Amino acid sequence: MKRAGAVYNQMNNKSLISEGSTVLGRFEVDAIIGGGGFAQIYKAYDKVRKEDCAIKMEHATLDIRRMKLEITVLLALRGCIGIPEILGQGKWQNGDIKSQYIVMQLVGKNLSEIRKALPHRRFSERTLYRAMLQILKALSLLHGAGFLHRDLKPSNCCIGATDCTRIYLIDYGLTRQYLDKGGIVRKPRAGVGLRGTIRYMSLDAHARHDLGPNNDLVAFLYTTIECGDGSLPWSNESTHDNIIKLKQAHTGEKLCTKQPVMTKVAEYIEGLSYHNIPDYEKLFGLIEDCNPPDLKDSEPYDWQYRTPHNVMTPTNNETPGGTKENATERMQV
Repeated sequence: MKRAGAVYNQMNNKSLISEGSTVLGRFEVDAIIGGGGFAQIYKAYDKVRKEDCAIKMEHATLDIRRMKLEITVLLALRGCIGIPEILGQGKWQNGDIKSQYIVMQLVGKNLSEIRKALPHRRFSERTLYRAMLQILKALSLLHGAGFLHRDLKPSNCCIGATDCTRIYLIDYGLTRQYLDKGGIVRKPRAGVGLRGTIRYMSLDAHARHDLGPNNDLVAFLYTTIECGDGSLPWSNESTHDNIIKLKQAHTGEKLCTKQPVMTKVAEYIEGLSYHNIPDYEKLFGLIEDCNPPDLKDSEPYDWQYRTPHNVMTPTNNETPGGTKENATERMQV
């Protein structure tokens, strides 16, 4: 990996922007903190707010529609709890290399790497369902604005960089608008490509059906089970067909063997179809019912007993929340 002084395009190893550059006359580039096949993420300093922020940059040769839609989503949800605040956007040129970028609120580590740092590699029930409720509420805001996430997973759920009790849903690069201007669910398309990360995608996604809010909720369900159990029944499977078979075999009560309190949540989500608008208030209540009866809102989260809430450190092939993932697992075909 190159030194943390330039964001670079992994395909041709050329810098997109150099350390010390100032974007929009306000944001001073610091160091690389993540990146993957589609984007490079780096930390910057906001000279107006006098605090750190993040800049997500993509090479201009990539499909610009993805970043444009991400900007649209962040602007539509500006000020919403659990959604990173967008601070700026624009284009950048470093020599002959052109790129586009989004400046946004900096977040801390993601739930995947936090979980793996815990002694038993799973969250306690006193933390898990409070955290998942925050994610579910952020997802409901996204759906309410007419958009699907299509890549919900633990590494796209991050604690705050300054307030580690706040959890953010990040990475809107695979977002799709599913409601038309009249607020009606769009007619499903036939024969769409794979969207999302194989481990967390729904059976509908595997079958290449068009996705609705119910499919984001399946990813939410799988995320919850993995964070509480430490793994999913198909976590160690590498073949697509075997993963599908295990997902088909693990639904409802069987999926929730180690978390029986989640059975009602699983059954509700699995009963939804493409055209259904989920009853989020019902889901909020079902998740709240999973909490231990003696739980207090003031109780620390698992990560507050340790130190994983610091801002992520640079590693290769990271998402903005900062964990390494198998590049073949995340699909956009």
